[in-house]
Amino acid sequence: MNLLPKYDGTIHPDEWLRQIKTQCMIHINNNHYYSNLENMTLEVAKSLVDPSINVNNVRSNDQLLTTLKNNVLFKIFLKSSKQKLRDLSYKFNTCGDEAESTLEFLVKFKKLCDNAEIINIDDQKFYLIHTLDIIYQYKFSEKIININTFDELLTSFQDFIIDQKCSIRSSSIVIIKHVATGKYLSSNNCPNGRYGYVVTLSNNQSDPSCQWQIIGQSLNDEIHYGNKIRLKSPATNQYLSSTNGCKSPATNHHLVYSYGSIFNWIVQFGNSVDYNGMWKLNDKFSLLCEIGSAKSLLRAHDFHFNIGNKNFQEVVCHNERFGGNDEWCIEFF
Repeated sequence: MNLLPKYDGTIHPDEWLRQIKTQCMIHINNNHYYSNLENMTLEVAKSLVDPSINVNNVRSNDQLLTTLKNNVLFKIFLKSSKQKLRDLSYKFNTCGDEAESTLEFLVKFKKLCDNAEIINIDDQKFYLIHTLDIIYQYKFSEKIININTFDELLTSFQDFIIDQKCSIRSSSIVIIKHVATGKYLSSNNCPNGRYGYVVTLSNNQSDPSCQWQIIGQSLNDEIHYGNKIRLKSPATNQYLSSTNGCKSPATNHHLVYSYGSIFNWIVQFGNSVDYNGMWKLNDKFSLLCEIGSAKSLLRAHDFHFNIGNKNFQEVVCHNERFGGNDEWCIEFF
C-alpha cells in the first residue's frame, strides 16, 4: 500500500477514513486475510489511530468514526477549521493576475466548510461574504439572497468575481481603443502651442502614450455610465481636454488636447444618456464633455494634420449627430 496517513486529529475523520478505504479497495483482491472491504478498512484504520485514542473495543467503521468525533482532538479540529474560515480572505486584484485563482480559492473554501462541518446555507453565505473586502461584501450579499444550495453559492461567487474584474474602476490605467479605426487614443509628447500636448491616435497599444488613468470620485470606486471622470496621461502627466475656443487643425471642430488642468468627461453607454449600469471592459461607449452650456462628443476620424515634420491623426470634439466615429472601448487594463 501507499504510505497511509495516521489519524492524529489534524484531518477530518470522514476524509481520513475515505483515504484508508480507497487504498484498501486497491489491495483487497491481493489480500486473502480479510473477508471483505469493511473488515480490512477497519483493521487497517485502527492500526493508524493515535495511541492516545482508545479504539480497542471498536467493532465497525461507523463506531470508529463516532469514537474519533467524540475525542477532544476532533473538537479542537472543528474550532480550528472555523477559525481558518473566519481568517480566509479572497485576494482580489482587479489590475493583474492573482497569486491564487478563484478556483483554487473556492476549493480551499469548500474544504474548510467540510472540515468545520458548516452545512447550513446561511452560515456558508456568511463565511463566503466575509472573505471579500468590505467594499464588495454588500453587493455580493445582495446577489446571493435567493441562493439555496452550496453549488449555486460557489458558482455565484465565481460569476461575481468575473463581473468585478470586468468593471472599470477609478485609478485603473487603461488603453482606450477607437472602434471604427482600431487605433488607440494617445497623448503625444509633441507640444501643441498654448494648448498643452497633441492628442492623436496611435497604432501601437504598447506605447506608454496610449495609457490613461481613470480618475473618478473616489479611489477604486466602480465607474457607472453617467458618472463624471477625468482621464490623465501618465506619459505626459496631462489631462484629456477640449475647448470650443480653438478649432481643430484638419476639420475645424473643437480642439482636443492634453493639459495640466483638470477636465471632466461623462461616460455614456453608446449614445444613451439614461443608462447608468457599470462601465465594463469591451463595452462600446462615448465620452461627452460640457463646456459651459455646450455639450460635445469625443470623436476620431481619418483626417490628418502636421506639426513640423510630424503627422498626426485628428481627434476632436463635436456637437453634431452621434455616429460610429464617436465609439470607443477598453479591451484590457
